[in-house]
Amino acid sequence: MAQRLGVSHQAPYVHFGSRRRFLAAVAGTGLQEAADEAAAMVDAAGDDPVARLTALARAYLSFIRARPHVHDLAYGPSVAQSDHPVLQQAAIRYWSLLQECVGGCQPPGVDEAEVLRRAAAAWGAVYGIARLGTFQQIPDSVPADADALVIATLDVLIAGWRTQRSTGGGTSTRR
Repeated sequence: MAQRLGVSHQAPYVHFGSRRRFLAAVAGTGLQEAADEAAAMVDAAGDDPVARLTALARAYLSFIRARPHVHDLAYGPSVAQSDHPVLQQAAIRYWSLLQECVGGCQPPGVDEAEVLRRAAAAWGAVYGIARLGTFQQIPDSVPADADALVIATLDVLIAGWRTQRSTGGGTSTRR
């Protein structure tokens, strides 16, 4: 690849300082593109908070499906977000978009800490189902694909959020 670009084999290492920083820059560029696409899909969904969160989930599924290696590089153990500012900024942008979409689905009175917990739970659920679908690990007996399962999971989460008050510090409201 370096020869095709007319640079030495060592040029990327000299410029980035390490293989890890180079890979983080690649991951950051890919994640930034995915965040741009996600933001456009969320904006196109209009003002309805559920439609916006659903659009974000669909964008995330599309990102994992279209660029699984970039996704794995950005969110896997090979690099850290702190390894390159582009990766860090893209991850913050994607997280902020998720936090905004989840926050829009909350009833009045839910504090910011609870929105953050709920955003993390939603991301974990979507991430897990999407990864299981990518690796064909959802049993054939389940009468839905990963996309349908993600949307159904978000529907359940949203219904729960709308019937619960803030849990105040992560303690369960169940008895």
